Amino acid sequence: MLPGDILLVTGENKLSSSLIKAQRILYSNASSSHVELSLGDGIFIHSTNDKGVHLALLVDEDEACNHNWRVIRHKSITESCSDTEKLQEAAMYFYAQDYNKAFMGSGNDNSSFCSELVAKAYARAGIEIIEAKSPSKVAPAHFDKEADNLEDWVDVTDEYKKILVSMKENDFLYRTVMSTMSAVMTRRKVHEPIRQKMIEIFENGSIENKESAKKMREMLSKRQLKYWYEKEDE
Repeated sequence: MLPGDILLVTGENKLSSSLIKAQRILYSNASSSHVELSLGDGIFIHSTNDKGVHLALLVDEDEACNHNWRVIRHKSITESCSDTEKLQEAAMYFYAQDYNKAFMGSGNDNSSFCSELVAKAYARAGIEIIEAKSPSKVAPAHFDKEADNLEDWVDVTDEYKKILVSMKENDFLYRTVMSTMSAVMTRRKVHEPIRQKMIEIFENGSIENKESAKKMREMLSKRQLKYWYEKEDE
């Protein structure tokens, strides 16, 4: 269960079925209506129309799609490589974005649909996938094709099915971890405008306040995790 693993979901409602059929123009054997990116520990980050980019647990996704899913892992990703941490940080960068309703459109910096989010995370981590397509042009069907061919990917579904048993037995622990992650990231986004306003006030104040503002920006710039809503000069 590594950060960067991709969960391919086959939904059973009418909207999911329609989306799968529409994608068969891209890949005739398309079977997935949704994709999600693993952050590790059974936690996935994904984008949905009702919540935008947020976190989810494998146990809940398994139930929602009636166990109809599979997981693939890029061959460059191993437990010992640094790419897992890069992918985790890259994916979390997009947390709390809106859902991009312009499916397969031009894309933007403030929203992402499900497969676009996964492609963006890989691009941000510097890992080339899906024939270097622009993230906004990547659909779940493209990952279906990769999962069927398994040239650059490996199927790790069985590994996740075994872990799912443990997750169900320790449901409270996994939910606590995910809830804590969500709360921390949500709080940071809520506080960001206040933090920036405070720094701007200091920057327009006395020499001492300007120096304090400078130190605050320097401190913020050293944070390991970055998010899409934060200024690049932080």
